[in-house]
Amino acid sequence: MSRTKAPAWLTIATLALGATLLTSACGGAAASAVPSVAPSTAVTTPQPTPSQAAVATPSLTPVDVGAVFIKALSNPSFSATADLTGSMTIGALSGDIGGDAVFSGGDSSLTMTVDFDTINLETGQIQVGDQKWSRTSPGPWLEGPKAVAGSGGPTVGSMLQTLVKVTDLGVVTKAGRSLHHLQVPGMKDVSSAFFGVDPATTKDATFSLDFYATDEGVPAIMTMSGEWTQTNGATEVPTTLAVDIAFDDVGTPQTISPPDDVWVRYTSKSMGYSMAHPADWTVSHAKDEDTYSVDGQGYVYVATSAYKGSTAKFASELKASYKKPFKGDPASETPKQLGGVPAIRLVYEFTNDTAQDVTIADDVVSRDGTGWEVYLATAGGQEDIDIFDTFVATFIFTE
Repeated sequence: MSRTKAPAWLTIATLALGATLLTSACGGAAASAVPSVAPSTAVTTPQPTPSQAAVATPSLTPVDVGAVFIKALSNPSFSATADLTGSMTIGALSGDIGGDAVFSGGDSSLTMTVDFDTINLETGQIQVGDQKWSRTSPGPWLEGPKAVAGSGGPTVGSMLQTLVKVTDLGVVTKAGRSLHHLQVPGMKDVSSAFFGVDPATTKDATFSLDFYATDEGVPAIMTMSGEWTQTNGATEVPTTLAVDIAFDDVGTPQTISPPDDVWVRYTSKSMGYSMAHPADWTVSHAKDEDTYSVDGQGYVYVATSAYKGSTAKFASELKASYKKPFKGDPASETPKQLGGVPAIRLVYEFTNDTAQDVTIADDVVSRDGTGWEVYLATAGGQEDIDIFDTFVATFIFTE
C-alpha cells in the first residue's frame, strides 16, 4: 500500500504551523552589550552571564490529532480509497475477509469477499447520490430502493458526517504502523442496525468502532468488530466479525459510477417467489408458470405443482416423466440451492425432432406442499447454463 497522502487542507495547516514555529524560534535574540569607549580612558563593561541574557523560547504547539482527524473524516467531500481485511466466524465456520472500497463524498463503492475455504461469498455495493445497487456473486447487480431521509435508523456513514469528538488514547502499533488510537465516546451499547446488521435477526449483539490516525491527523484505519447470535426461526448461530478499513489516497478526488448491466427484480404475488432478469427481458404469466423471454422467445421458466413428498422423490418422479420427451435419463444430477433451500439440478442434453441440439437445466425443490421447477430450455449449451446460474442466484421464496 502506498503512503497515505494528506489532503490539501492538511497541507495548508501544516505549513501554517511550520511558519508559526519558525517565527517563534526566530522572534527574539540574545541581547548584546556594546562597549562604551571614553576618549581618554578605556572602560570595560562586564558581559552578562548566560543566566542574565534574554533567551528566546519557542512555543511548540502540538497538532491536535483528534481535531484534525474529525475535520477530515466528517468533511462532506471526504474522498479516499481503502483496503479491507479481517475475519468472520459463523458457528463452526471461520473465514477471512478481503476487499476494497472507494469513497467520494456521499458516494461509495465496496467489494468484499469472505473465504470460508469450501464456501466463498462475494458481495458488492455501490451508492451514487440517493441510489444504491448491490450484488451477491454469482448474481447480477440489482437496483436497490432509494434512500429515504430518516428511514433505517442511524448508520456508521451518517455518524461520520456528524462526528464532533474523539478521544486520543495514545500511539499504538496498528498494521505495522505507529498510529494514534482514537475512540468515539458513547459507542458502547449501540444497536446492531448502526453497523448494518438487522436487529430483528440478531440477539446479544455487541459492537465497537475504533479509528487510527497519523501524527498529522490523517485518517489511516477504521476498525469495526462485533459479536452476536444470528437467529433464523429456532436456529441460533454465534457470529463474530472484525474488519479493518485501511484508507489510502485520502483527499485525492475519486469517481464512482453506477454499475453496468443492472438487472431488475420480478415478484410473483400469485406464486410466492421473486427472481431478477436482464432489463430487456420480459415476464409473462400463465396458470402455475412464468416465462422469462427475450425478443419474444422464452428461455427461463418457473413452474409449480401440488406435491407433498421430499425433494429427492420429486426429482425421481420428474425423471420418470421426462425420460421419453427428453430422450432418456439426465446427463447429470447435482445438489444445488434454490432460494436458500437444498435443491437438485437435472441437466438433459438431447437432439429434438427437428435435429436441434437442446439443453435443459432444471432446478427442483419440494417445499411446503408445492413442487418447484426453475428451468432453462436452450440450444446454447453450457454458455446459457452459466447465464441461468445468474438467474437462480437471485431467486427467493416470498411466502
